[in-house]
Formats: sequence, C-alpha cells, structure tokens
Amino acid sequence: MNKFGMQYFGEDFQTLLKHDSFNETKYQYSEIKDILRKFQQGYSERKLENISSFTKELFVNDNDIFVLGTATGEIFLGFDEVNELIKDDWTYWGNLNIDCENAFISMYDNVAYFSTNGTVKYTFEYTSEGYNRRVNYIKTIAEDNQFTPKQKITFINWLLSLIHHHHYEQVREYLWPMALSGVLTKEEDCWKIAHLQFSMAKSNFPDERFESSKEFRESYYKQSNKIKKYENNKITEDILELLKNFENEFRCKENISDDLIRSYFNENHKPYVIGPENRWYEGVEHIKEFFINGDMNNFFLDIESAIASKSGKVVWVTIMGTLKKDFTEDDLIGRSLQELDNLFKSSLSSEEKLFAIQRSVTYVIKECSSGVNYTCPIRMTAVILNDKDKPKFNYVHFSFPFYWIFEGKIDAR
Repeated sequence: MNKFGMQYFGEDFQTLLKHDSFNETKYQYSEIKDILRKFQQGYSERKLENISSFTKELFVNDNDIFVLGTATGEIFLGFDEVNELIKDDWTYWGNLNIDCENAFISMYDNVAYFSTNGTVKYTFEYTSEGYNRRVNYIKTIAEDNQFTPKQKITFINWLLSLIHHHHYEQVREYLWPMALSGVLTKEEDCWKIAHLQFSMAKSNFPDERFESSKEFRESYYKQSNKIKKYENNKITEDILELLKNFENEFRCKENISDDLIRSYFNENHKPYVIGPENRWYEGVEHIKEFFINGDMNNFFLDIESAIASKSGKVVWVTIMGTLKKDFTEDDLIGRSLQELDNLFKSSLSSEEKLFAIQRSVTYVIKECSSGVNYTCPIRMTAVILNDKDKPKFNYVHFSFPFYWIFEGKIDAR
C-alpha cells in the first residue's frame, strides 16, 4: 500500500511500471502525468478566475465529455456542465490530493486511460456554529415524516456516535480516501481529458439505501432520466450485448471461473477492476477474487441508461445500476460482532477501539431499522477494447455514491 492507501492485488504496481510495454511509451506516459499534475495544481490553487483557461487547457471542448462526481446525481455531461463542476469543487469541496506519480496508465492508439488514488482533506473543529448546525440537522431528521420513528431514533443515535467521540485537538484535519480514473484523447498532439470518475471509499455499508430515504430513490431516477437524454451517446449493439451478458453471467453466479473472466476481460492488456473500497484487482486471478468475495453478486445494470464515447477502437462507458441484498437482523448483528472481534485484535489504542466499537454497533442498529431488503445505487465505468473482434473490458471501476461528510464515518488515513 502506498501513502495514498492504494492497494494492488496481483503483480506489484512498481513491477508493472518496469515492463517493456511501459518503457516503449515512457515519454507519452510523462505527458499524461503532466496533465494530472496540472489538474492537481488547479485543485490546489483554487483560483476561480482561472477556471475557464483550466478547463479549456485540460478537457476536450465538446459534448462528448462526461464526469461522475462522488454522489448520486453528480453526473456532468458536456463541457459546460464540467466547467460548473470544477467551479463548485473549487468553491465548496475539500482539498484534493491525487497520486500523480504512481498513476496506472495504459495507452491504445490515440487514447490513454489512467487510475490512481488520493485523498480529500476536510477540517473539523469544535465551534458553537458547528454544534448549532448539527442540532438543527438532527431536528430536521426528527421531524421528517418519510422516516419511521425507529429509523429516526437509530439514525440520530448513529450521528451522535460520530459527533461525540473524544478529541484532544480543537482543530483536526481528516483525510477521506478516494480513487480517480479517467480517459484522455489526443487532439492536435495534445492530450485532453474526456472522462473522469471520482469515487470515495465505501464505509461499512453503502450510503444511499433506497429503503432508508425517498430522496435517494428520486435522485437515482432523476440521474437515469438525464443520462437517457444524452445526445452524443456512441453506444452500439455489440457494447450493449457485452453489458447485458456481463450482468447475466456475473449476477448471482456462485462459480466464477478463470475462463469466464477471460471471456469478458482483455487479458492481453493487463485488465483490472477497482472495487468500491478503492482496491485494485489486477489480472485474471484477482479479478475473479473480486467477483467471488467482493459483495457484488446481485447487481442489476440499467442498460437503457448506458452511455459511451469512442475514439478509434477504444470505447469507454458509464452505466448506473442497483445492488440488492436481503439481510436478516441476525446477519447484520453477526457481521457487527465479527467486526468487533477484528477490532479487539487490532493495534488500535483502547480509546480508538471504543469509538470504533460504538460506531460499528450504532451503524448496524441503524441498518436494521430499515428492514431486511437492501437496495442501493452503484456506478460503473469501463474502458473496452477489442480482442479478436470481440469487445472486452480492459478495466472496470465500481463505486457507491458517497453521501455523508461526518468525521469518523470511515477510518482516516
């Protein structure tokens, strides 16, 4: 694991960088890293007067571009919407820091695609204003008629466990682990960003459970309707067939074989999957491990809302979907008890263990209050290459929408 929390399953990442195929295009990889450094610089400086020149220099200036933010509904289609995203990020978001130097970069013809990890830093402090906001938020939850009384109490209990854990420092900096993947195309000898996905690491449970809030369902359907109206969609029948077959073959399948992975992932181009926990699974063996153990065995893709862009023989797609599970209270409680057992054995201090235990218990109680059916939105982006005239994935990036910005929701890094 590097300093950004990037974990690779399979061949060591630094070893990958030394392969001949990487050395052959070393100069072009340096160009891609320069783009990422400029992207980082813009997010670090946050000079709002430079937004127009920033987006024009780094992004393709047409309606083919699409970007996924971290939350449901944060899909930005076309240059103008991406420009607004950058403005909002620089005005309101935390401090982004991506690992430009260790980005995993691949190239095919005039298309480059990358994946890397990073952090988003937020500052938390004890202030009267902050406490007033939290009290008002809890009051809003208590008065919200879409929640059952049991959901209200368990939700508030969970929030209080995050708010009231003890800190010695008045002001604290908190790092939220994230992943970033994207596609660049070459225009007049200049690389330009054509697609990005930002994703925050999943905590114990996905943030946006449909059974917990009408807001989450409405946001998901609003997003799907927006995608369906995308006018520059380059989706083709063979890509739709790939997505449909992928869903059918991998959903609820108990036995995932090496041959099945090879039939959907292009083994000749170092395939990998980024999971919702921001872990990289590289190669057939470890991609198989992800689908067997990655808690993704009952996903449904919204094929009608799939969108694609294309340059030469490279296609990149964005598609939404849902993940469905059935949990009994005993299942959830057992899961919590297993987590407690792991915490007891960890190297955390006793104080840290007490908070982590409280957080885990209140989280499970909150989830139990919403019933046994569990439905949450997922996002999937992918780069697709042809292998013997058959489209196959080169990489797939899965993520859950990230909703709550509360200190302590996930472990800082």
